Amino acid sequence: MSNPEKAGDMLEQALVMPLTHRQSIPAEYMDLNGHMNVMYYTHVGNMALRSFFDSLGLHEKLFVPGRRGMFALRQVISYVSELREGEEIEVHTGLIGYDRKRVHFMHYIISLTHQRVAAYDERLAMYIDMGVRRSTEFEPEIVAQLEPLRQEHAATGWQPPLSGAIQLRKV
Repeated sequence: MSNPEKAGDMLEQALVMPLTHRQSIPAEYMDLNGHMNVMYYTHVGNMALRSFFDSLGLHEKLFVPGRRGMFALRQVISYVSELREGEEIEVHTGLIGYDRKRVHFMHYIISLTHQRVAAYDERLAMYIDMGVRRSTEFEPEIVAQLEPLRQEHAATGWQPPLSGAIQLRKV
């Protein structure tokens, strides 16, 4: 990111989103260039999913075999600055939108060591009936949690840097 003022704004906005994961970057995440390999950005984002899904009402009890689950549909990762071994990172996650079966959200991977956004990871996930392995609608108690959370995140003034590659139909 070439504009440091804009990068600072992104960090400020990312930090108001809920913390969903924290860790140090281990040596095994490094590639031949001496920074974190791209596959680990997805891994780090996936480590934040349990906390984020819990906040949506998608608790572990729903994910028992044969019941419900979430499948990834689309992911767009934008790399802002490199991560190196030993850096302390956090993932902060915000709900962008949802429909009857899908959620659209953004993970920010933040280097606490350097106080900057290292990457942002826009995702779309589908709710699945694991018995038939097909999409299904969210239960009413989950829907009841989605809108207040979306409004809470939007009320912070958060303006996620959307790729334009993920669109939800209005319900």
